[in-house]
Amino acid sequence: MPLKEIRDVTSHTRLGLWRMDEQTSELTALFPHLRALPMPYKHEVRQREFYAIRALLATMTGDTTLHIDYLPSGKPVVKGWHLSISHTRGYAALMLSGTEEVAVDIEKRGNMVANIADRFIRTDEVATTVEEMLALWSAKETLYKLHSEDNLHYFDMRLVSLSPTLMRMENMKRGVTVDIHHELTADYVLTYHPADSRSLS
Repeated sequence: MPLKEIRDVTSHTRLGLWRMDEQTSELTALFPHLRALPMPYKHEVRQREFYAIRALLATMTGDTTLHIDYLPSGKPVVKGWHLSISHTRGYAALMLSGTEEVAVDIEKRGNMVANIADRFIRTDEVATTVEEMLALWSAKETLYKLHSEDNLHYFDMRLVSLSPTLMRMENMKRGVTVDIHHELTADYVLTYHPADSRSLS
């Protein structure tokens, strides 16, 4: 079973990572309850993402009856939980909290982000290496999910400060700053805002 890890990032937040190596038939064999779910996708990759997230949800909660719905905005919702979902090539990420909104994003490492830097990096932001650019892209995706009701655009968000594990991001529409955690591995960058992570006005 290609579950990469499940960990408690705060006392109220769990993070699950799944390495999507298996076929959809293997996932449904491991989690038979998935077979009863209506499949909205035809492409194998999207089907694998769909099943991997729901396998993570069942594994993290111990409840195979939970159902993921989507608001008109596209935000995923599950009864009794706050959750956030992300996929990238080969990986799926799920963050859960029972107390407050959370957000997660995962992005495959690569150099292409440098080619589109001017589309998401403001002139008053400093991100000089490919790794910093990718972390900033991912952090903005995380903040967008966290404040989904604001319909943020990339230039509505600003990097305030960057440390090896934490990025302070400003939602310029609200005039508030939010701490976004980030982790860099050989395969991906992961950014997230867990419950109990301090937001500063």
